[in-house]
Amino acid sequence: MWQIKTKILAIISVVLISCVCLPVAAQRVVTPVESNDLPIELQKKEAAKASKAAKEQVEKAAQSKKDSVDVAATDTTLAEKKQEEVFRGILLTADISAPIMNLFGTQYGNYEVALEVDLLHRFFPVVEVGVGHANYTPEGNNYTFLCNPSVYGRVGLNYNFFYKSPANSFIAVGVRYGLSAFSCSLQNVTLSDPYWGIDYVTNTPQQNAFAHWGELVAALRVQVYKNFYMGFSGRYRILIGCSASDYGEPYFIPGFGPKNSGFGFTYVVGYNLPIGTKKKEIKLP
Repeated sequence: MWQIKTKILAIISVVLISCVCLPVAAQRVVTPVESNDLPIELQKKEAAKASKAAKEQVEKAAQSKKDSVDVAATDTTLAEKKQEEVFRGILLTADISAPIMNLFGTQYGNYEVALEVDLLHRFFPVVEVGVGHANYTPEGNNYTFLCNPSVYGRVGLNYNFFYKSPANSFIAVGVRYGLSAFSCSLQNVTLSDPYWGIDYVTNTPQQNAFAHWGELVAALRVQVYKNFYMGFSGRYRILIGCSASDYGEPYFIPGFGPKNSGFGFTYVVGYNLPIGTKKKEIKLP
């Protein structure tokens, strides 16, 4: 009998233990929490963090684009600066010394214009072209030398000692090579006949001639207003060769001047064409 009671008590004990342990186990089950169920403060922090990261990416992309534009602008500016430094403009000049001297009675002259290219504001390649003529009666002689208007040309180079100056004013030395083909004659040649004791006048036929020479030049030019300037130059000419006719060598050579004088002088006015000095504006997007 006591065995039956013992079994009944064991069954009751098992039932009681099960009733106590099952609720405790149920309380220990962890249920996953969805992100939307996070606390509001934590959600705000996560949203702010995501917004900051997106903003940083946008700023980084914008900065990268700006750097690319700056590099392109810098390259363009350097290229333009290099071009400006090498090529500073074209200078056009006109020599007004011959017309002035003609007003004071000189019976010959050279009328010329010149073109100079400004390289680095230091080197100036020069081309000079003009027309020379003469209708001159040398003092103490019995003839008039007539040279028809004839074209001449010179090429050369000037070197500017004031190349660091931003203005067009400079002191320069240079060299030239000149040449001219021209025609000339002797007019009103007065001859005396001692036998008959009379004088008579004759002319020589027109003769064609060619001459070429070299020049050493020292020049001063002063900027007077913006791109306008004035200046003068002294020249020492060395005749290389000149053809002679049956009636002697020419008295005057277009572009050279009187054959028996190696020194010359020019007074010029000019304008600087500011080609190559204009700066382009770079528009950033």
